[in-house]
Amino acid sequence: MSGSPAGSIHRTSPFTAPPEVRPIMNRRSLGALAIVIIFLMIVVATAGLDNLPRDVRNSIGAASSKLNADQTELAQNRDYINRALSAEPVLFRVKAPAYRDRLQQDSACLATAATQLATLEQIRKQNRRQDADKARAGLAKFDSQQQRCVTDTADMRAEAERWIQYKQELPKRLAAMKTSYESLHAFDVDAAVAPAKKAMVDWPSKQTDLENRIAQLRSLKQQGEQAWDSTAQLRAAAESRPQSGNVPGDFDYATFFQKADAIDTASRQLKESAASVDQLAAQLYTSWDKMLVDADDNHGAREKVKFVRTKYPDSTLMNGQVSTEEKWTEVDSAALRNAEKSVGMVVERKPAGKYDSEAEHVVQPPAYAYVAPPGQSNAYGSWNNGVWSWLPQYLILRSVLNASRGPITTGDYYAYDQARRRGEVFYGRNDEFRWRHSPRTVPSGGSSGGILGRARDWANSRSNGTVTVPSSRAKPSWGSGAFGGSKYQSRGSYSGSKYQSRGSFGGFGSRSYSRGLGGAMRSFGRGGRR
Repeated sequence: MSGSPAGSIHRTSPFTAPPEVRPIMNRRSLGALAIVIIFLMIVVATAGLDNLPRDVRNSIGAASSKLNADQTELAQNRDYINRALSAEPVLFRVKAPAYRDRLQQDSACLATAATQLATLEQIRKQNRRQDADKARAGLAKFDSQQQRCVTDTADMRAEAERWIQYKQELPKRLAAMKTSYESLHAFDVDAAVAPAKKAMVDWPSKQTDLENRIAQLRSLKQQGEQAWDSTAQLRAAAESRPQSGNVPGDFDYATFFQKADAIDTASRQLKESAASVDQLAAQLYTSWDKMLVDADDNHGAREKVKFVRTKYPDSTLMNGQVSTEEKWTEVDSAALRNAEKSVGMVVERKPAGKYDSEAEHVVQPPAYAYVAPPGQSNAYGSWNNGVWSWLPQYLILRSVLNASRGPITTGDYYAYDQARRRGEVFYGRNDEFRWRHSPRTVPSGGSSGGILGRARDWANSRSNGTVTVPSSRAKPSWGSGAFGGSKYQSRGSYSGSKYQSRGSFGGFGSRSYSRGLGGAMRSFGRGGRR
C-alpha cells in the first residue's frame, strides 16, 4: 500500500528511540557530561596542572628577598659615601658631584626594580600556567636591573675606601706608584712579543692583526709614561713631607690618585696583554680536531669527545707532536639526538694558521680536512695514482683520526668537496662514516654505556669497485682547500709563503723522494682498505 490508513498505529524502527524518550536521554547525557567536566576541573585544580610552575613561583619569592637585601645594601653604601664626602671634602672635591648623581640614579634604579617585582608578585598571586613565559622574561629583566643598581654603589664605596686609605698612607702610595712606573718603563715590548713577531713572518695572513695588537701594547706603555710625567709636581709635593703625609690644602688628590691607578693598570696590563698576544700566536702552530666518539643517555644526556691536537715547531708543519684527550661532557636532550647522527665524525676543527676563535663547526669525516686537493700536495702528504698518501710523520695523525676506514681517493675528495659546497654532511661515498644503529635498539654492551659500548660495528665496508673520477666539466675549483685563509691555501704546495715550492709536490715531491716513499704510502693506503 502506498500510505498508511488513517488511524493506523505508527511503527518505529527498533533502533530509534520514540520521540518522547529522546529528550529524557539527552538530559541524562548532558547531566553525565556535566558531572565528568566538574570532576576533571576538580582534578586539574587539586593536581595544580594549571598553576604557575613551582620553579617560577620560587624564583619570584627569591627575587623579593633579594630586593630587600639589595635595598639594605644600597642604603648602607649610600650612608658610607655621604659620610666620606662630608669628612673629606678636599679629598673628594672633584668626585663629590658625580658620586651624588650616581647615588640618585641607583636609588631610582632600585625603585624601578621594585615596580617590576610588584608585577611579578601579581603574576604569582594569579597563579596561571599561561603566564609562565611572561614571568620568566620579567625575572630576567628584574635580575639585570637590580644587579646594575647595587654593583654601581658597591664600586663607588670601594673607590672611596681606597682613596681614604691612599690619603692616610700617602708615602706608601707614592712608593707603590714609583714601583709600577719602573716596571712599566723597563718593559721591553719587542722582547716580550718575540713569539708573536715570529708568527707574523710565518703566517702572513695574521700579520696585520698581530701588528695591531703589538701597537696597542706600545700605546699602553706610552699612556702610562705620560701619566707619570703629568704628575711631576704632585709627586714633588707628596715627597716634600714623606713622614707625615700632610700636603698643601689645594693638593689635587683626584688627579694624583687617578694617574697612580692608571700607571698601576698599565704596568699590569702590559705583562698580561703581551702574554695573551704570545698565546694567540702559539695557537697558529697548533691544529686540532674535536671528534665525537660516543653518546650516552644511560647516565643523563652526555657525549664523549676526543681532542686530537698536533703541535708544530714551525710553520713548515713538519715534525708535529700529536696528542689526544678524551672526556665526557653533559649536553641537553636535543643536543644528544643531534650528536647521535655524528658519532665517529669530526664536529669541530681548527687548522694551523688560525686562532681557536676561528675554528669551524662543520661535521665532516675525520682526516679529510688535512688532504690537499687532487693534483696538489701539502705538508701532510701527496697524491699518488689517485690515492692520498700520508707522509711518514703524519701516519699517527691519520691513525688516530681515520682508524681503518680505508684510503682516500680522488673520487672521495671530489664528493666530499661537493657535499660541503651544498652545505651537506659527507658520510662517505658508500656511507662508511655513517652510524647505522640506533642506540636505543642495539643490545647493551661494553662499559661506557654509550653507542660504542652497545655496538662496535661502525658501517658497511667500502666497495672494492673502480674509482670514478668526475669529468673536467664536473670537477670543482680547488682554490680553497684545507688551508684556506693561511699561507698554505691550496694554490700549490706552499704558495704565498716563504716556504713556497716550485715543484709539483713542493718540498716532498722530488722524483727521488716519490720513488722512495710513493710505493710505500700506496701500499699502506691499500692495506687499510676494507
